[in-house]
Amino acid sequence: MFVLILSACGNDEKSNTKNSSENEKETALKSGIHTISTELLPEFAGDYIILSTTPDGDNSFLETDTWKNIPAVQNNHVFKINTKASTYSDPITLEYLLKFFEDSFLKN
Repeated sequence: MFVLILSACGNDEKSNTKNSSENEKETALKSGIHTISTELLPEFAGDYIILSTTPDGDNSFLETDTWKNIPAVQNNHVFKINTKASTYSDPITLEYLLKFFEDSFLKN
């Protein structure tokens, strides 16, 4: 099982050349947090996707054919979480995240 944790941030810029696309892929495979274009999402999407969004953010990529054709999306294996409710590491937030992951994976 492979899980992609994705934070919706909008402002998608497409790669104009194969070279920039390859650089984007190489960078995204390194440890850390990286921005990838919508066009590359299918290459990184796993069996499950944890989608971190904000209600007031740009989530327009969720309406694209690229997003809709990702197998995890088609199989209802996308679990949405509010970014603002999950960005801290205090005990209350950690309990919330544990319950979120238990409910998402064990009840699916």
